[in-house]
Amino acid sequence: MDQAIKKKMKLLPTVIVSSLLTMQPALAHQSNKMTKEEGQATFNAVVADVNKMIKEMHIPGLAVGVIHGPNIYSAGLGITKVGTDEAVTPDTQFQIGSVTKTFLATLAMQQSEQGILDLNARVVDILPWWRVSDPEATSKARVVDLFHHRAGWYGDHGFLRVPPGGSISEKVMLQGAYAQQIYPFDQTWMYNNTSITFATHVVSHVGGKPIETLIEENLLTPLGMNSSSFNYDATPPAKDYAWGHPPIYGKGSISELKPYYIPLIRESAASGALRSTVADMLKYARFQLDGKDASGKQLLSKKALDYAHAPAVEASTGDFTGLTWFVHDYDGTTSPSHGGNWPGTRSFLQLIPDHDFAVVVLVHSDRGAEAYKKVANAMVKAFTKIESNSPVSVGATPSVLDPFVGVFKGNSQNIEIRKDGDKYVFVQFSALTKGADPAPANVENTAEGYFIITEGPNKGALGELLKDPSGELNYVRFNHRIFIRGEGAVNEFDLSGSVFDK
Repeated sequence: MDQAIKKKMKLLPTVIVSSLLTMQPALAHQSNKMTKEEGQATFNAVVADVNKMIKEMHIPGLAVGVIHGPNIYSAGLGITKVGTDEAVTPDTQFQIGSVTKTFLATLAMQQSEQGILDLNARVVDILPWWRVSDPEATSKARVVDLFHHRAGWYGDHGFLRVPPGGSISEKVMLQGAYAQQIYPFDQTWMYNNTSITFATHVVSHVGGKPIETLIEENLLTPLGMNSSSFNYDATPPAKDYAWGHPPIYGKGSISELKPYYIPLIRESAASGALRSTVADMLKYARFQLDGKDASGKQLLSKKALDYAHAPAVEASTGDFTGLTWFVHDYDGTTSPSHGGNWPGTRSFLQLIPDHDFAVVVLVHSDRGAEAYKKVANAMVKAFTKIESNSPVSVGATPSVLDPFVGVFKGNSQNIEIRKDGDKYVFVQFSALTKGADPAPANVENTAEGYFIITEGPNKGALGELLKDPSGELNYVRFNHRIFIRGEGAVNEFDLSGSVFDK
């Protein structure tokens, strides 16, 4: 990223909510000159390429939608479940996973505008009984910090079950007293479901209702998202639902895939439990661009939306985070986005407000992230002429890559960098997928000192080597998570107590 732009991004409003009063709404870029017919032809051309791509990647189907100026386009490709001939349509339901977090952040902004939630308030000022294991983090954490992913505590606390009955979100907060502090508070960015589960209860407490009810009443219903809901059923709907599917890498056939379904749990709630459709998510994307509900009423001010979408804290590999949104810079044009990941399914929502543009991709495959990145980039280029700046390798430099060598353990995924002669190889194992993990892939380095995967489904993915609290280079940040140098094989996991404990 250009350093002048990066410096400028750092100076944008971060946590001072009063800055909403001085921020100016972004003006739509003058690229929205396509007629509706021209836009449809552009959309169809990309969809034709996507249809070929999913067949090559052994993905049973996906749904995609685009907003460009006043026009909306959507399509479904493939089938909802291997073994059936039911077609995916824009009205097919998918699990949207962590894109749900943006609904929580939006609700928090609504409460802020209503004057019932101070984003700068400390959590303990709202909930005096709340504690995490680290006293400094307990004392300092503000509501806004819960959305910025810099709290430093264990990141997947929200997938640990609590006893049934009463307020599940309150029990998750109480259990937070045992959450390990991996980094000192506010020292390093790491994607953090735990923080979002805490924010869930804060917003629920302020609103006086369960988070599911608040999001339904304040967002889903006003936006006309009638096919979207929180759902924890042990079995999915019988019709028009996209089942999860494992990946096939290399040779294989879609017909060989075994559909599967893992229900969401109430502990995760606003971290990832929404089910939606492309048709509904386009209504949500339009709202994120203009703040209006289905009737045209201003549901959230443009100033509040700009605040939520603005780059607030530096995140991983040069990007930033807003109010839970990931914020990327395209040579001066900022683009907030968020992805979702649940076993067997992936989702993605990207906005480019300056171009009055949005793209939604829902994929029911464990190769979905690989697919949605390609689909979104293609749609962005076709409609806005903006191209993603792909990271570039400068070779395999031992002084850069040798410190990366080792096994690094995560919560439900582990990675390893192996040295093989003069080559470096990336190995990944995940508890979040059924079937095979990607084959080992060659690794090189960028000029910034990141490792970059140069082949396979993770091609172009970056990793950063970080110091642990003692100053040793024992942490790797990859795919937004922190992996800690550890003992044992890369395929050994401890999933006890989590939703993935089988």
